[in-house]
Amino acid sequence: MNDHAAPAALDVDGLSVRYGRSITALTNLSLRVSAGEVVTLMGLNGAGKSTLSRAVTGLLPGQGGAVTGGRIASFGTEITRRSSRAIVRHGVAQALEGRRIFGAMSVVENLDMGAATVRRPQLRENRERMLELFPRLAERRDQAAGLLSGGEQQMLAVARAMMSSPRLLILDEPTLGLSPKLVTFVRDTIRAIRETGTSVLLIEQNATMALSVADRGYVIEHGRIVHEDDADGLRADEGLHRLLLGLGAEAAA
Repeated sequence: MNDHAAPAALDVDGLSVRYGRSITALTNLSLRVSAGEVVTLMGLNGAGKSTLSRAVTGLLPGQGGAVTGGRIASFGTEITRRSSRAIVRHGVAQALEGRRIFGAMSVVENLDMGAATVRRPQLRENRERMLELFPRLAERRDQAAGLLSGGEQQMLAVARAMMSSPRLLILDEPTLGLSPKLVTFVRDTIRAIRETGTSVLLIEQNATMALSVADRGYVIEHGRIVHEDDADGLRADEGLHRLLLGLGAEAAA
C-alpha cells in the first residue's frame, strides 16, 4: 500500500501558492498519497487546506491564486498547471467544501453533472453504482436536491464526485456541519470508497474522524506542513489534538 517505488496517486513536491502579489498561502509544501491509501490533511481554518485542494484540481485560477513553485503529479503524470477538466479526465475528482449541489435539479441530474467526462454507457453504470452505494439517494432519486437534508446533500456531493470513476478522490471538509451520526456515516462511506480501490485525500478539521479512517496524516499550519505520521502516531499525540479543534486525549482514544 505504501510502495514508494510505484507512482503515487498524488505527489506534491515543494508546492508554493500565492494569491495576488502579497498573500502567500502555501510555502514549499510536500505530501504524498500512495495508490490505495487514505491520507488526511488536518489543520484549522485558514491553514491552507482548501488552497492545496484547489491547486491539485486546477481550480486556483478561478480563485485568483497561482502556483509559484513546486510540482504536482498524479500516477506519474505532472498535472501542476493542467485545466480542471483535464485533471478530472486524468482520474482526480473532488467533493468541494460546502457541498455545492444544484438545488433545483433532481438527485439523478446532480449525479449526471459529475460525469461530464464519461461516455453515456459508463455514465448509466456509474449512476447505478452510486445509487447502490448510497441507498438513501436511490430512495430520493427524482427529488429536488435542494429538499434533501444536510447529510443527504453531503452524500450527493461525494457520489457526484465519484461519477467520473476517479482513481484519486479529494474530500474537502466532508463532515462540516453534520451531526455525530452522519459523521459516522461519512467515515463508513470513505471506507467503502477505499474498498473500490480509489485513493483518498481527506481534508478535515475533525481529527478524531479523520484518524479513524486514514492510514497516515499531515498537519498544516500557516501554509506549511508542520507534522506528519501514521494514524496511530497522530492519535497518540495529545498536543496535536489540543491544536486541532481543542480535542483532548479522550477524543483521541
